[in-house]
Amino acid sequence: MRRSALLLALVLGGALLAARPAEARLIDLYAGATAGGMAGWGTTPGTPDFFDTTRGGGVGFNLGLKLLVFDFSTNFFQTFNGSGAAGTLIQFLLGTEVDIPFGKDKLADGQRQNVFEPEIAGGFGFGTPGPVSPPLNDSQVSAKGLVANISLGYEYYFDPFIAIGAKGTFGYHYFFDGDVVNSSNVQDHSSGYQVSLLGTFTFHLGY
Repeated sequence: MRRSALLLALVLGGALLAARPAEARLIDLYAGATAGGMAGWGTTPGTPDFFDTTRGGGVGFNLGLKLLVFDFSTNFFQTFNGSGAAGTLIQFLLGTEVDIPFGKDKLADGQRQNVFEPEIAGGFGFGTPGPVSPPLNDSQVSAKGLVANISLGYEYYFDPFIAIGAKGTFGYHYFFDGDVVNSSNVQDHSSGYQVSLLGTFTFHLGY
């Protein structure tokens, strides 16, 4: 079974390398700011969900390293309510993202300025009910667990290093200790779905 899985991974990796557009980056180290909105809901009966209280508009940032189509990233999102800074969501993700250039507009080096970026990613996420007070510790975390996301992004490059864009995401979460109260009807976890729509401003460094 392990040998078959390894063989399948090698075949898929070779296919991805063969399909890589000539203008795509082999390595891309990126960092950027985000702003927009996030919402979510739980599907575990009788159990409060993290996204019941952490939702709405906010700002954040993304940090990541992309190797061809494999994307390792960390993202942070701070929500706001009528009283100011509210809950936060932090995710550590490993995914597969494919850059799909389109349009005729190109930079001086031949790279097209318009790029679609579909992605599937999964990993670990955790949230706090209020703004993070450094250094972050377990007492500030109200929910933690697994996340899986499907995203579609778009970027417009001003030059090889700076791009603006937008990213829509639909995801699933399975969080432990998410706002659990002392009741026999409450589970020790909450699962559900989350959505976000963010504007992005990103610096890219790679080749």
